Amino acid sequence: MYTNEMMNHIDQYLRRIIELQIRDVVKKSKDEESVKSILGRHTKILVKYMVKLETKGDKTENRVLVFTPVRVYLLSAKVPTKIECHFHYLDIVGVESKKSTHFSIITSDRPYSFATTGDAGNFSSNADVILTDLASAIKQIFPTVPLKYIIKKIDIQPPERETIFSEEFRPSDPRNVGPCGGFSAQYACMCDFHGVPYREEVAWDVDTIYLSHDTRLLNLRDFDHLEPKDLMAIVSALEYNTFFRGLKVAHMRLSHETLERILHVLRRSMWLEELHLEALGLRWDFLSKLSTSVISNNSPAIRTIDLSHNIIEDKGAIHLSGPIAKVSKGLCKLALAHCGLTSKGVNQMSHSLSLNQSISNSLTFLDLSGNSLKDDITNLHNFLAQPNVLEHLDLASTDITLENLFGALLRGCATHLSHLNVSHNSFSTKKGKEIPPSFKQFFTSTLSLKHLNIAGCKLPMEALKNLLLGLACNESTAGLYLDLSSNTLGAQGAHVLESCIHGVRVLQSLDISDNNLDAELASVLTAISKNPSIRTLHLCRSLTGMKPKHIPTVMDALVNLIQKDDFPLEELVLSENKLKHDLHDFINALGSNQSLQKLDISGNYMGDVGARLLAKALQINNRLRTIYLDKNSVTLQGYADIVYALEHNHSMRTIPFPVFDIAPHLKNHPDKTDAVMRKMQELLQRNCNGLKRANGQGFRLQHGFMLSSTHQLVDKLVAETQDTISLAKGGGTDNVSAVQRLITDAENCKQLMPKLQEAVRNDGHPIEMKLTRVASELSYTIKSYLEETLETMIRTGVEQCPKTLGNQIVIQDLRKALNDRLQIPDDFLQNCLLNNAGSEIMNKVG
Repeated sequence: MYTNEMMNHIDQYLRRIIELQIRDVVKKSKDEESVKSILGRHTKILVKYMVKLETKGDKTENRVLVFTPVRVYLLSAKVPTKIECHFHYLDIVGVESKKSTHFSIITSDRPYSFATTGDAGNFSSNADVILTDLASAIKQIFPTVPLKYIIKKIDIQPPERETIFSEEFRPSDPRNVGPCGGFSAQYACMCDFHGVPYREEVAWDVDTIYLSHDTRLLNLRDFDHLEPKDLMAIVSALEYNTFFRGLKVAHMRLSHETLERILHVLRRSMWLEELHLEALGLRWDFLSKLSTSVISNNSPAIRTIDLSHNIIEDKGAIHLSGPIAKVSKGLCKLALAHCGLTSKGVNQMSHSLSLNQSISNSLTFLDLSGNSLKDDITNLHNFLAQPNVLEHLDLASTDITLENLFGALLRGCATHLSHLNVSHNSFSTKKGKEIPPSFKQFFTSTLSLKHLNIAGCKLPMEALKNLLLGLACNESTAGLYLDLSSNTLGAQGAHVLESCIHGVRVLQSLDISDNNLDAELASVLTAISKNPSIRTLHLCRSLTGMKPKHIPTVMDALVNLIQKDDFPLEELVLSENKLKHDLHDFINALGSNQSLQKLDISGNYMGDVGARLLAKALQINNRLRTIYLDKNSVTLQGYADIVYALEHNHSMRTIPFPVFDIAPHLKNHPDKTDAVMRKMQELLQRNCNGLKRANGQGFRLQHGFMLSSTHQLVDKLVAETQDTISLAKGGGTDNVSAVQRLITDAENCKQLMPKLQEAVRNDGHPIEMKLTRVASELSYTIKSYLEETLETMIRTGVEQCPKTLGNQIVIQDLRKALNDRLQIPDDFLQNCLLNNAGSEIMNKVG
């Protein structure tokens, strides 16, 4: 009896417990459904807690605290629930907790104080767990940034409790975060923060394109098709992103809100090093805000500032001087081209550059071109005169007096300066004022100069002479590009060039375009041909306006220049000279040239006759790689002739599309035009693929040309010699015999080149045989490398995912699948080495 009563009691008790558990499950289910319903089905719930919200006095009310990917929600505890309030993670300015049962979250609007529902010993519901989940949620968005940089005030008491959050407070390893430092998550966060729609294409572009190219400079031009409010969210995503190192915005109009976000990022970011804001219509008042933002940043990383083509005026430059003087790491690049500056603003800014001791060892790029500086730039001269590491200096079109500049350059910039642009300035016009010795001394002593642009400066003859003589005495630098164009040098300048240019062995490229050299250009070209260091020559508009009677003399000198064996010119620019038929002899001479690789003859109106001559030259020439042909009045027939020649030419790689010549034919003969241009591009592409010429073809091209030119000259000289012997029969027999032997050698030399070619030609060329062996060795090396890489990847996968990849069957299947995909076909290597690299080598060897 007693046993039955006890069993009934136990049964009723168990039923009661089960009933309560079922009710609890049902209640929780209703709670979850209510929460999901109010937040939306697409909102991911990271975690939720029942907490007590402290209200007035000591009163508390039950609330549900919900953490989502970007927001915190406070919901009522009743079913159906409702949203009491919500705030973004970036709205949180502080977190406090004096004991493990209480915590406060302080936002920019108000503080929220909570008490946990469990006792202090219940770990599942204490403040430490809730705050850890909060820190974890924020860390998922900004994984590489310590939490203290996002939440300004974190006060956890007693201090030993902070160890609970130490892992969450530390930044994650960058290798374990998403693409581009987790940009997509940060962008989504900022879209929610600003209330703008999330654009999937923005995330895809960054995660795919930027990541693929490892591009660390975010360019808003990639997203200029979006709405202005979308750009605001993209800029904001840089605030706590450690992948991107710079922001570039050029030739756009930004909204006021987007500009404000740029300033906000500058104020907060400790990783943004480059700021390029070009041609945005900015004014001096924006510079005032920008300066304040940089100065208010406790650890500014900014190293590059480019504000070119914004009319910021002197007021803007003066505002910018503040951060320039205080940036602790110094600037690397400062570009303020075409900003409406005068000497006043530049002097103030130059003074700041001098004050910041770091800048003398950091600033490598300075561009002040297009500003009206004139002569009163003492502070700029003082800065340039200090020892510095400037590599690029651009003072073009600044109305400065050049002779005053070079004293400062000599003292401070002779060691590192490699690019100097002082074009479109002038020398002093005062009578009797001599060029200072520092002008010549700078060019004598510069150690690194590679690019000198002194075009459009109306160079006095003394300055030109000192420039050339200074460079002639320089034994430290080499490979210099010198631009002397548009200096109206005239006949006097031509004489200076003629007497000095041959000794300037540091020159690699020379531009003497548009200098009114007239007939004296012929003697200048002769002098240039005596300087074998020159590889590039620009003669744009050099014959325009020249008297017709002088043009043949100049063109003869040019033909002699490209035919000299000891003058290996690689690039020649003859554009915009309107030579017409005077260009024909030069084109004929291209057949025998063995050095030119790039030629620009655009804008010469040579017509179809010139095109036909060029086609013949291209069938012989095997060195030209690029040729510019447009604006030559060539019709479709002329281009068809060139296309026919390309079928027999395997060296030409690039002929830019002749827009001006072809445009008239597109309307009248679209199909034929398309066919000719398509065929041209196909042949050029064939040449780019590196197909090797038949054995000896390179020789035969030149030999064929010799039969039609050099041999004719030999025959002429032989005939003249025989006539001379006939007239001098009474001369000594020994002399006549010696001359007869020379004539015999002259006749035999016609067959000398073919005999020499046969002497070195054989069926198994040693270079091809060596390349075949290299291809085999490389195939083995690649195979070994891929096998080792595969095993390393599998081991790494097993370590990371032991449950999934610990099964040997899975590993075998994975190894088999990867083995099939990691094979490099032998014909691919053969094509790379023999057809591509090998063809270049064989064609060069001949």
